[in-house]
Amino acid sequence: MTVSNRDLVAKKMAQLIRAGAVLTSYTCPVCGTPLLRLKTGEYYCANCDRPVVVVRSDAEEREVIIRYGLLDVRDTLYDRLVMINKELKETRDLEKMNDLLKSMLLILEAYDKINRIITAQQERPSETKSTK
Repeated sequence: MTVSNRDLVAKKMAQLIRAGAVLTSYTCPVCGTPLLRLKTGEYYCANCDRPVVVVRSDAEEREVIIRYGLLDVRDTLYDRLVMINKELKETRDLEKMNDLLKSMLLILEAYDKINRIITAQQERPSETKSTK
């Protein structure tokens, strides 16, 4: 980290603290910068410019990994829906339209199931709940 970059990170942290963030004893697992807890309760690394999930146990870490994995799959499915929609708009071939619509329906079903799993995971009471 260069001095100028360090100064920029310090300024960013100061701005966030003035806005109500709290400096914590946790550090970023990627760069080692002290984490801030934002008003939303989310932990944030000013150096990496991203939220950080703080876990307190192996079980909690596994739940977070699963949740973010499911979110990634959901994002991929959405990207494929957009791609199919673009193809659907461009085609005039009825057979190809039919194939695209079938694919779209399968993706929508999978998307819906993943959303239900994510929602159930959030609503499930747990002894150790992950903090963002």
